[in-house]
Amino acid sequence: MSQARQRRPVLSSSDRDALKSRLNDSYAGDLLSIARHFGGQPAAHQARIQDIDHTGFTLAWEWREDGQLQSADMQHVMREFAGPGSVIQEVSELAVEACRELGEEPPRLARDKQAIDSRRLVDFAFVMPRLPVALLVLAGLVGLGYLALVDDVHPMVRFTRDFVSQTACYYIFVGCLVVHFFEACVVCAVCQLIKTFQPQQMSTGTQAKWTAGGLLFGVFCLHVFAAKIMRQFALADAMPANRGPWPR
Repeated sequence: MSQARQRRPVLSSSDRDALKSRLNDSYAGDLLSIARHFGGQPAAHQARIQDIDHTGFTLAWEWREDGQLQSADMQHVMREFAGPGSVIQEVSELAVEACRELGEEPPRLARDKQAIDSRRLVDFAFVMPRLPVALLVLAGLVGLGYLALVDDVHPMVRFTRDFVSQTACYYIFVGCLVVHFFEACVVCAVCQLIKTFQPQQMSTGTQAKWTAGGLLFGVFCLHVFAAKIMRQFALADAMPANRGPWPR
């Protein structure tokens, strides 16, 4: 029996027309930067997508030389095609590199995508627990450690021995340290995953702050982090399927 050949996704006629119109009308400046850099023609003053499909696109541009209108074009082969959105992404990457090399501001494609991502992605900036809560948690850990590790405690707190023995305090203290250490390891691992797949959402500094927060304050800090994670999942579930270029 012969194995069925996997069909490669292609651009429909309507998608091709929509992409050409969108790129030529809304992102002509980005196309011009691509032509000036990759086409090697700094004097180009107009650039347009002539043809586009799932394999790549043809970019044409014009410039004047000795008073005569000149034209040229280039073909770009897609590295990977996964739908109309991947075409926009690849054009954006070319425009970013071209603008960087030409010393121009970031292309509009990249700025539009950043604006869309800012509405879809949660800000994972570290949030410190409220000061009274933070002080109370730290004071509790210090006090518990004092009762657990000091045999001859101060007379003002000696009455606690009538309710909780030093041995019990020791096990409670060690248990709290273990739980806080485990929470810190979990949040550090989650931050690493976010940093790997969404680096714009998580920096090394922010990861260190959340890890330290989990180690010092435990659940009193991490409930905010957990709420951010749940919101990110909710936003991801609410995103529409990628059926075309980025929304207007």
